[in-house]
Amino acid sequence: MESIMNHESPAANSVSAEEREAVTARLKREAAHWSDIPGNETYTMHSEELAHSKIDEVYEAVYHETDADRSEILMKRDQSHEFIDKGFKDFRKTGEQILGRKIDRVFMVPMRSDRLNEDYASESTPFVPLFDPQLGVSSDIRMRAMYGYPPMVLDMYTKSENERESGAIVLAPVYNDMEQDIAPDKTPEQIMSLHAIGGFVIAEATIFAHNKIGAEVIGLGATLPGITKFGSMLRLIPGAEELVTTTGHGGTVHMIVETAKKVIEQTKTETHGEIGVIGGAGSIGWSSIGSILDNDLMKDFTIHSYDIREQRFSERLNSAEGEDVRGQIKLADDPIDVLRKTNLIVCAITDQINLDELDPTRALDLTGKVIIDDSQPGCFDLDQVESRGGKLVWVVGEDKSDSQFVTRDGLHSRETPKVGYNYGVKSGLYGPASEFACGQEAAVIAKYQAYDDAIRGPVTAEGTRAIGRYLLDSQIVPAPWQAFGRSVQID
Repeated sequence: MESIMNHESPAANSVSAEEREAVTARLKREAAHWSDIPGNETYTMHSEELAHSKIDEVYEAVYHETDADRSEILMKRDQSHEFIDKGFKDFRKTGEQILGRKIDRVFMVPMRSDRLNEDYASESTPFVPLFDPQLGVSSDIRMRAMYGYPPMVLDMYTKSENERESGAIVLAPVYNDMEQDIAPDKTPEQIMSLHAIGGFVIAEATIFAHNKIGAEVIGLGATLPGITKFGSMLRLIPGAEELVTTTGHGGTVHMIVETAKKVIEQTKTETHGEIGVIGGAGSIGWSSIGSILDNDLMKDFTIHSYDIREQRFSERLNSAEGEDVRGQIKLADDPIDVLRKTNLIVCAITDQINLDELDPTRALDLTGKVIIDDSQPGCFDLDQVESRGGKLVWVVGEDKSDSQFVTRDGLHSRETPKVGYNYGVKSGLYGPASEFACGQEAAVIAKYQAYDDAIRGPVTAEGTRAIGRYLLDSQIVPAPWQAFGRSVQID
């Protein structure tokens, strides 16, 4: 099948702030869906007609309110329509595999974007390139235009001829904005409605991935493990009782430790036998602490850790085996305390840390410090870290296998050779063979049919070791240093 759009084709010249405001103002005057608070139906009603109509409305606003190149916006409008055509066509198919071949695994990912900022805009523009900030489309407008999309195939892994090594990336259209829109006051009724909407959307994506694509294994990306109770909710869906789900947390913890080792062995970072962990009470944070202390290179290190859940952290600490281990873990006062006391820091939380708010006087010097950020969306802002002299890297693995079974094809790429989807030029991965460790975990479970080793609950040291062995055997290693789609240099 012919590819339907460019991998990423940024606008030649960005429009002005005034033009962007004019685009937004025009749209909000013309239709309620550009300004109303989205309700339940907004996220669950998949209207192809409305999706196309929104594309045309954005096109008209950009055309009339900006000086953007006319041929460019016309091309991007048509490419956006083509993606919607294909996405809805695939979603409506029944009784047939939409990809034309057996796919053994799916890496299911939610949207990381929201209406408040543009940090993750480029995760969407490869598919709907008209919604580009450089064309005057604000984050608010971009997200409103995409609400109501069905589950969609974003890319595939079919470089290997081995069926057990094939896969696809599927969007589960869960949005960060849903919580504020559906449950602004956090009442029990609103929370129940939010859970119902989220459950409905994820169930649709699961049926799409399992029944229509034929995947036996689904790996859960970003926030999906928490939303789905470690995947257990997916197996309650009729027809998905035998589905294998895995959280990706075993691969993530393994890659955190491998990345920390790489920093110690290949850079001049002075750890002084100490590592910081932000989020030590969480599943990934606590397992990272245990795996660090289980590693020969770092077994004698002191861990300085902070978690806002102080009681839970104390309970974990008190239950830790061995007085020596408990003595190696020191409780920090807050995230800044961790950053001050250590030069190598692991971050394993789901919230964002705004250094400009916590450190407004810029007294915090991060020179010589490396932060390994596991969060997606990212916990730390790259510019905030680097402007204070620090280095920020994401937890990313690189596919060095002979079959390239964890390297994306470029399903929607017009480039020659095809370029795989990288989750956004400014918000994703650097390098064609790079992949998030949670996606790589699903890949090796499918490859080795290691269904009993899938992570279906809080990750443990044993689970991490099992997934780690599969990753090492498959030649999945830490990727080149990177964050937010670009290379990071560490001395």
